[in-house]
Amino acid sequence: MIKPSLRSRIGLHVVLLFLAVLFLVPLVYIFLNSFKPAGEIFQVPQTVLPRTWTLENYGEVFGSGFRNYFQNSVVITVVGVLLVAILSSLSGYGFAKLPFRGSNLVLLAIVGTLTIPLVIFLVPMFIMENQLGILNTNLGLILPNVAVALPFAILIMRASFIGIPKEIEESAVMDGAGLLRQWWSVMLPMARNGIVLVVVMTTYAIWGEYTLAKTLALDPPAMPLTVGLTLLKGEVWQYGVLAAIIVLAMLPPILVFLFFQRHIVSGIAAGAVKG
Repeated sequence: MIKPSLRSRIGLHVVLLFLAVLFLVPLVYIFLNSFKPAGEIFQVPQTVLPRTWTLENYGEVFGSGFRNYFQNSVVITVVGVLLVAILSSLSGYGFAKLPFRGSNLVLLAIVGTLTIPLVIFLVPMFIMENQLGILNTNLGLILPNVAVALPFAILIMRASFIGIPKEIEESAVMDGAGLLRQWWSVMLPMARNGIVLVVVMTTYAIWGEYTLAKTLALDPPAMPLTVGLTLLKGEVWQYGVLAAIIVLAMLPPILVFLFFQRHIVSGIAAGAVKG
């Protein structure tokens, strides 16, 4: 007779396997379709594997404006994630280990920005960037994305630093380390899980962001991938080319997840639950 604990564990694994298949089947279908000729995609009955493997769809993708859109998204995401990681770790360290009069009020104001709909800021952002001359530039998309992602990242990093024992900080002070040295050499490595969580979440948020990009990038050369994809449709949908575009667009977030997967669960536990 199967024990209740073993039965529940088996049931959990069955549910997780079902969910994994549910999410993976569409991705595998799209991936395989990206290697099929156009006529084979609409063939009845369809086959799972392509009868004729071809890279023609990927050739058409790189022959379009995809390369420029992809490059814009990479620049915006990489620079935005770096800024969010650095600024949130500095701010989180300050709120956790260097409290000052009114720090709780400032933190409350930062948290309060999470409740304000983004759409309220779109018109002021557009006017401000137009006056500053950074409309339709990568910088004009990096700064708003950083501002949107920073409040939640600060909360994660603050919780990560709070979980670090005070004795470690005191030992660094006794060794003569200054504030920046304590932050960089002692505290930041110990808050690695929080940093990983911030990097992964910010990458997903900026890479897939559409609202800001649609408002602040009106010229095609300045568009990131999320907005530029709407211009790649053409007069008739080419589903093989569309599948190739989707595969290439999904690749960076998947690689980021695979690279940091060891730290994601522990980062959620240490950075999002504590504090």
